[in-house]
Amino acid sequence: MSESPADALARRTPGRGLVLIALPLALSAGVRYAVELSTAYWIGKLGVASLSIATALGTFMSLAYMFAGLTSAGTSAVIGRALGEGRRRDASRIAQKVTAVALVLGAAVAVIALVASKAALDALALSGDLRVEASRYLHVLLLGLPLSFGMMAMTGVLVGLGRPRASMIASTVSFGVTFVTTPLLLRSAGTGVWGAGLAQIAGEAAGYLVGLRALRAHAGATGSMPWRERVADVRELWPVFRVGAPLTADAVAHGAVWFVLIAFLSRYGGEYVAAQGAEERLSQVLNIPTDGLAPAAATLVGYNLGRGRRHEALRVVRLALGVVVTLAVGGALVLRLAPGPVVAWICSEPAFVEVGAEILAIASVGLVFLGARSVLEATFGAMGDTTPPVVVGLVITLARIPLAYVFAVKLGHGGLGVAWAVNSTLALQTLALGALFVVRFDRARPHAPPPRDASAAAGPTSAART
Repeated sequence: MSESPADALARRTPGRGLVLIALPLALSAGVRYAVELSTAYWIGKLGVASLSIATALGTFMSLAYMFAGLTSAGTSAVIGRALGEGRRRDASRIAQKVTAVALVLGAAVAVIALVASKAALDALALSGDLRVEASRYLHVLLLGLPLSFGMMAMTGVLVGLGRPRASMIASTVSFGVTFVTTPLLLRSAGTGVWGAGLAQIAGEAAGYLVGLRALRAHAGATGSMPWRERVADVRELWPVFRVGAPLTADAVAHGAVWFVLIAFLSRYGGEYVAAQGAEERLSQVLNIPTDGLAPAAATLVGYNLGRGRRHEALRVVRLALGVVVTLAVGGALVLRLAPGPVVAWICSEPAFVEVGAEILAIASVGLVFLGARSVLEATFGAMGDTTPPVVVGLVITLARIPLAYVFAVKLGHGGLGVAWAVNSTLALQTLALGALFVVRFDRARPHAPPPRDASAAAGPTSAART
């Protein structure tokens, strides 16, 4: 008889449990960030102007991507719950409909973004040849937006159906195609920065098709729905929208603030925008372990609280925080002690290297707190107390706009003002969450452990729903 997820969790020590759950998640994040860093590297070889275009429009596109949460944020949880309740047919229908509706939603958002594109280019202070190149890049990205939405939904669907391996294969294919085609288009074909957008489309198309094949295999010949039926009567997706809407609203607010910050930063020159984008990619790579440890900690905290074992749950949080902070200190030392060689690897233009070295040195402060913030946010979710991280995060995010102005103009830091605002508030956010965690952890209500049969029926999706 196979071991249930509850039995497996019960037998693991906190350290072993963290490693076993975190490792595959961190590896998946590592592949994704490696591809994004590779793309930044190849764009950087085109020059700081191209890198600044990719960073500036990346913030605009990130704002558009946030709306994908309507069809992706709650998908795995809703499908997993349907399976846990024995409603396999409903789970299959939701999976097929949401991956089709996501394409339609992506197309609708692309049209709205296209209408707003002129205002976005104006806000980013792009003009002349730079604006022409930026416009091409933006139009290519918007063309592929439906596939981006579809791929995000597909990932959640396959995880929710208990097929994480299929989800990982689809994502790996997507990243692999992008990784290979980016240098071919940018260096060999000489397309310019818009070739990176084309490579992204190719990758997401490949990943979506691979995921679609896995979804068709799961549904079987009799359970497969015609495409017209998949996009009709979206009322069946109300549970998905209900979960995704508040998360999407919060994400859109964060994305909008980041776009405003980059638009403000663009007034100080393209090298500042490009350096800020390079710092983000490098920090993501250095923070890869957190992408596994944060959800792993949430899983184990939720399980232990459900079993009434508060002391064990607290041990998990302390261990996860200790690991991410220790690793972050190592990464911060790299950014602090050798920022020049690190940033020059992406682009060697002197103006970019000078600014990039300063921004990386500032970012080393924030990096120490970045992983701890993610662990604390995930832990609040496991406690069933999501209000503190949402409220604190929104207040801190909104505060970054006036703070950036104060640092840049009033305190005379110029183009480094955004970096100081972001990293100082990141430290404040983490400390505030830590204080709230200490106060509210003892109030977390232990949930009754799930019945043995229900836990076994949920299968691989149980951890994702926690």
